[in-house]
Amino acid sequence: MKLFKVVILCFFLLGNFSIGLCAQTDLSAVEEQIQILKDDIEVLQDQLEETSQDNFNRMSISGYTDLEYHESSDPDIQPGFRLHHMSLFFEKRITDSWKFFSEIEYEDGPLFEAEDGTFKDADGKIFLEAVNFTYFFHPMANFRGGRFFTPAGLWSVDHYPPFVPTQIRPEHVRKVFPQVVDGITTFGTMPMGSVFLNYDVYYGNGEDANGNGDNDSNKAAGAKFSLLIPLFKYFEFGGSAYKDTLADSTEKKAYGGHLKLKFYKFIWQNEYATAKFDKETDSYKRAGYYSQLQFDTQHWTLGGRYDYYDEDDRDDNDRTTSTGFINYHVNDSIVLKLEHHNVKFKDKTADEDYDHTIASVVIYLGN
Repeated sequence: MKLFKVVILCFFLLGNFSIGLCAQTDLSAVEEQIQILKDDIEVLQDQLEETSQDNFNRMSISGYTDLEYHESSDPDIQPGFRLHHMSLFFEKRITDSWKFFSEIEYEDGPLFEAEDGTFKDADGKIFLEAVNFTYFFHPMANFRGGRFFTPAGLWSVDHYPPFVPTQIRPEHVRKVFPQVVDGITTFGTMPMGSVFLNYDVYYGNGEDANGNGDNDSNKAAGAKFSLLIPLFKYFEFGGSAYKDTLADSTEKKAYGGHLKLKFYKFIWQNEYATAKFDKETDSYKRAGYYSQLQFDTQHWTLGGRYDYYDEDDRDDNDRTTSTGFINYHVNDSIVLKLEHHNVKFKDKTADEDYDHTIASVVIYLGN
């Protein structure tokens, strides 16, 4: 009986020892796995920091290109293909607050040949449309310097062919307000309850100047204000103003208004702009407007635009353009366009009405 108790006690002690040994072994394995996970996390953190730094150091390159085919009853427009745009965007996020952007546009397949320092052949156009640095200080106040698109209306800012329904822009765009400004601007968004105010205020060289500097001591100044109101899917309206003294001492003052709203699958976009040119001997006005309605459904965009432009109110050279368009979006980067423009002139003795049809393929060269 005593022997039996001794054997039982031995088994009991041996069992407890085994359980303790196993528990100690499991604990060591868990600690080892935890250490491995810690090491893996440190490696991932290092890789994330390197990737983030690479993104800052990397120059992003994108852009767009298009191919057009033209048919027109205007004898000055011959039927044929046009290599209209090849634009390259260079963008670099230098720090969290600093950003660089530039756009170089090659238009109509440019070719330049020189011999002995003199051009013997020049076709097409190469233009540095934008090159600037932006400092993001606060959502309500940011700063940009360099060459930038003139903040005026809607089309002047959002004008890229992959994202607008027609290859031909409204008549008055770039003819009342200039295309670009070389100078400085401050911009931002200010909340006003449920309404937001977007603003741009800029100061720079006159529109006759080039990148080498201004051609006189006068500077151009302008501003754009837009109110975003929580109506429909999107509702924006605002105004633009611009003042400049041209190279021939003509005083130019331009004003404009814009309205854009989205409801259901429709987008209704409108702009009006006018400029007064005061010379020493006389003065004249220039004006234009358009109203465009489009319907978007899945891959398709359909719509129309009515366009008016009067280059000089001293003459009867008013013109109107009625446009119909249809786009098929193959995907987010490729769009096929068909547009027809009917152009009519007020003075039939100076110009004849004509039709102009364009079929195009536009490709966005995104990242």
